[in-house]
Amino acid sequence: MALSFATTAATRPSVERGVMIAAMIALVALVVFVLFPTAKVLAYPPLADYLQMFKRTRWLTAAGNSVVITVLSTLSATIIGFVFAFVTTRRDMPARRFFNLMGTLPLFAPPFMVAFAYILMFGRQGLVTREMLGLNINIFGWHGLWLAQTVAFFPLSMTIIRGVLQGIHPSSEQASLTLGATELKALRTVTLPLAMPGIIGAMLVVAITVLADFGNAVVIAGNYPLLATEAWFRMEGLADLNGAAVVVAVLLIPTIALFLASRYLTSRGSFTTVTGRGSDMDQIATPLGVKIACVVLCSIVSLLVVSLYVGILLAGLVNSWGRDWSLTFKHWGEVMNYWPSLQTSLLASLLAAAVTAVLGQILAFLNSRSIPFRKTLDFLAVLPGALPGVFVGVGFVLAFNAPPIQLGGSIWIIVLALGFWHLPLAYQSTVSAIGQIHKSIEDAARDLGASELRLVRDVYVPLLSRSLIASFLQAFIRSVSNISVVVFLVAPGNVVVTFIILQMIGGANWTGAASLTTFLLFITFVCVGLGHLVAARNAPRLRGV
Repeated sequence: MALSFATTAATRPSVERGVMIAAMIALVALVVFVLFPTAKVLAYPPLADYLQMFKRTRWLTAAGNSVVITVLSTLSATIIGFVFAFVTTRRDMPARRFFNLMGTLPLFAPPFMVAFAYILMFGRQGLVTREMLGLNINIFGWHGLWLAQTVAFFPLSMTIIRGVLQGIHPSSEQASLTLGATELKALRTVTLPLAMPGIIGAMLVVAITVLADFGNAVVIAGNYPLLATEAWFRMEGLADLNGAAVVVAVLLIPTIALFLASRYLTSRGSFTTVTGRGSDMDQIATPLGVKIACVVLCSIVSLLVVSLYVGILLAGLVNSWGRDWSLTFKHWGEVMNYWPSLQTSLLASLLAAAVTAVLGQILAFLNSRSIPFRKTLDFLAVLPGALPGVFVGVGFVLAFNAPPIQLGGSIWIIVLALGFWHLPLAYQSTVSAIGQIHKSIEDAARDLGASELRLVRDVYVPLLSRSLIASFLQAFIRSVSNISVVVFLVAPGNVVVTFIILQMIGGANWTGAASLTTFLLFITFVCVGLGHLVAARNAPRLRGV
């Protein structure tokens, strides 16, 4: 016993040094690829350029428009998200599984796909507006962007609010009926107030996403200037790097404020409504009027979701959108003409997903250890979640286009930008996964003499493998369809497919853009299928852990 204790005590200092070395390497990586680009953007423009913000009418207009569209899209997306969450969590609602599917599908769409699809379906050459209804409608502008962002982002609010509604115990509603309330009053005075923290949290998340949205805005906003798109126009059209830096720096202010508010709300545990053990108690009956109104709204939105996929798939199968509707597969065959860009996209996304997943696991593990700068690591790991994609793109241009770290023109600038921007997804999901591993497992391994390295290899790596794969697939899907970051980083030798699609849409080559977008959708659904397959195979092994 004494010998065993002495051996453990002798080996533990070196193990702890190993953990500290890993923590120092992770800290340096975060400082270089998260903090440094952020500081570079903020410090790059001189003070005079910042002051010009208040004198340039277009910038002030873009800032005002960004606020207006954020308010409109956030309100509509949150309201629709709440209705979908309500319908999918009430047991007496008809077609709730179908509406759950419809509320999930937009999550798999590339960031520009919703706006592009609605141009195809509801624009001046639209299948619905022109061919079916004979209307000449200009969808470009704030109203088209409002529609696109509402459909694109209501699933975010649905996901958050549904989690809160599922946590409301039926006894709360039943108690109100016992006290004489009607079903409608019970929903209004009990269910809605208990769901309010989730609704507020969903609004904050949606507002951040809308404010930083580049893909939909650059496709459908037209002459409606926004901060997220103004930075791209400054660089692409005017080669004004100072102006682009000023715009994205200003965009960062409300984004950071919304992000901190969301973090504060989450940290206070506001999403916990009722605690206690589960029950088979039935929910109260949903009033008929509420049921009809919810089903009608969900049905209308579901048609918009279906039209999103119909528009993209059909556009890739016709000879010429709006002129020749005869079916052909030639556009799908032409996808291979862009194989170099497809190859660059796939390779960059695979490498970026590996960076995200592996670094997220390492940082989450370090977060569970008692190291001196653990809170600093935590802050830097979640900071990219507050940075708009256009901010990250401009930051990497400013930080890594010159010595001492010169990455411009190479695939690595795209890999690192996407890898670190998606880091919060992997980090926070892995932190949650580690929190579900019972401490007794680690204690038992230590009692058997396991070193820190052995503990990681034999305990954490197997138990976190599912989280690793999920983080990798999620980061890959988001990377391969990204436009807001890569649009600033592409060069003649590393053009990615989303940049090609953006150019095609701008040049009205809609059939070509649709066929490439279909390819991205195919990749997305293959990854989702792989994720479900991995989850199903790992479920028996992880059950009860």
